[in-house]
Amino acid sequence: MIAISPTAAKDQPAPPRKNRNRHRKPVRALRTILPTIALGVAVAIVGQGTIRAMAAKDAPLAASGAPLRMENPRFTGTLKDGRAFLITATSATRDPNNADQVFLKSPELIRGYGSDAPTHVVSKDGAYQEEKGSLLLTGDVKIDNGAGYRFASQKALIDTRTGDLVGNAAIQGAGPNNSQVQADSYTVGDKGDRVIFKGRVRTRLQPQQ
Repeated sequence: MIAISPTAAKDQPAPPRKNRNRHRKPVRALRTILPTIALGVAVAIVGQGTIRAMAAKDAPLAASGAPLRMENPRFTGTLKDGRAFLITATSATRDPNNADQVFLKSPELIRGYGSDAPTHVVSKDGAYQEEKGSLLLTGDVKIDNGAGYRFASQKALIDTRTGDLVGNAAIQGAGPNNSQVQADSYTVGDKGDRVIFKGRVRTRLQPQQ
């Protein structure tokens, strides 16, 4: 058995300082690099938050600037004489300058909705003001009074409170027994029973067989 004296152990040489310094250099480098990385990450997070906040702030402004659009809208109401009316369209866009007005695509008005012989009026475009009770139809306006009379024009202004229709545009139409009429303007009233033609009125009537 070999015994090692305390004096002999104390006299052993210490580990080289070079090896200890070699381990300390990477630690010092990490202490310098890690705070720099943390600062960079913090700046990136703050920058992204600022960009997102600015984008979120601008998004509502862009959305509010776009006109409100509705697909397949339906407007219903009651005429002064108690008949119901229905307005439909393929789309409606709110007028940005007049909150009460909507622009309609391919609108159709049914006066006397739900009755046995309603009046149908269709066109390419329209502008409806609900509070004013005004429906302006333009472009290939076609009127069918439900009793065999059909008319075509380019413009029709309808009062949705009374059901009266005014057309300050040329009109042509046909009725039962192939009767035909042309005029420069027209009005329709009394539930569609009275039609007044004005300006260069030309008619052709066929005798009943």
